[in-house]
Amino acid sequence: MNQGDSQDTKGQSGLTATALFGLCPRCAAKGTWAGPGALAERCGACGLELELYEPRGRAMYLVVLPVTILLVLAAVKLDELVQLPVWALIALWGVIVPLVVTVALRFAKAAALIARLEKEGLI
Repeated sequence: MNQGDSQDTKGQSGLTATALFGLCPRCAAKGTWAGPGALAERCGACGLELELYEPRGRAMYLVVLPVTILLVLAAVKLDELVQLPVWALIALWGVIVPLVVTVALRFAKAAALIARLEKEGLI
């Protein structure tokens, strides 16, 4: 890596840092997420308008549908193997499903955000 490459990416957060920790892709300050799966209006540190780049509508179905199918298959397989009582299944999947779907959405939205910002030359 030459000196110019390191200066271009210095201070920028990656996909994982943006998705899990809410670090801005441009300045690496916290505050990318306004809620569990919603981008903030703008970065408080650098003023980047994050809301403009949030994917909306049917694009997120491509994330939610495969994750849902995998969760249903996992639930069926777990029931086959362990045969937990119904109350335990409700408690287990009531925690796991929202957590997995939220993390998957955050990764997808962070990837889309970073790709759009790179395309426009903002990061």
